[in-house]
Amino acid sequence: MIFQIGLKQKWQSKMKTLVIYYSKTGNTKYMAEKIADEAKADIFEIQREKDIKSKGFMLYFRGGFESMTKRVPKLKQSDISIDDYDLIFIGTPVWAWNLNPATRAFLKSAKIKNKKIGLFCCCAGSCDSIIEEMKKHLEGNEILGDVKFIEPLKNDTESYVQKAKTWTKNIIDKASS
Repeated sequence: MIFQIGLKQKWQSKMKTLVIYYSKTGNTKYMAEKIADEAKADIFEIQREKDIKSKGFMLYFRGGFESMTKRVPKLKQSDISIDDYDLIFIGTPVWAWNLNPATRAFLKSAKIKNKKIGLFCCCAGSCDSIIEEMKKHLEGNEILGDVKFIEPLKNDTESYVQKAKTWTKNIIDKASS
């Protein structure tokens, strides 16, 4: 299956790099854009066929229910192949202490293999179990590292941007060696 929505072409280095993310409230999108800028990477936004239209409490209620019940929504498709990339960064928000349903659907269907990968998540608390679940979906790849950002649009945004830049450089160095 081929996926690629919202591809933004960036300057290409020797290693072709892609940042994949899903974001509903903007935190993961913001960090994905910072990572893509630092890595000079293409960027891909996972998009659901039918997006959750809710806001505020109802967004958290509906999204949390989907997440806790391990829903796998249908995603929009595109014609760009992930196979064209050497290094992939994958980011997700945490919903109700679980992997976001759109990210779960993407990881189940994309069949990513033999890639170098960096994982990131945006949350209000812990990401450890979400990172572990992502790793299980990505068996057969080399996970180079992971990082979490706690509500980066609300909390010390500039320090999270610096953290993302440093982490991204570290992942690129690992991928290059």
